[in-house]
Amino acid sequence: MSGTRQPLAGTASLTINGEPWNVVGDLSYRPSGPKNETLKGQTAVEGFQVMPEEGYISGTLRDRPDRKLSDFKGASGLTVTAQLANGKVVTCTNGWVTELGELKTQEGTFDLHIESDDVTEDTV
Repeated sequence: MSGTRQPLAGTASLTINGEPWNVVGDLSYRPSGPKNETLKGQTAVEGFQVMPEEGYISGTLRDRPDRKLSDFKGASGLTVTAQLANGKVVTCTNGWVTELGELKTQEGTFDLHIESDDVTEDTV
């Protein structure tokens, strides 16, 4: 094998409705799509069912002086785009905030969790 190696992990960037946010903690995501659930009877595993499952993008972000934390309370209709070190692009369309952590003033950080039925990942 020859050629230049590219990163497998590390840095990540994030935009929310086109505005850049600094990611300071682990950025995580799960694509939306079908989820299998096992169906059990009292005598055997009988099979499975398929149900839709929401996806999400979540992370610890740095506070910005030009934005209020309260703007995220109950927010919906969000477009979130994450660019990962390995080149993947994760997009959350029409997302809603389900978890908003408190602002930690010593570091100026807060946790944010945005879910949607439309979270996709594009590979390089």
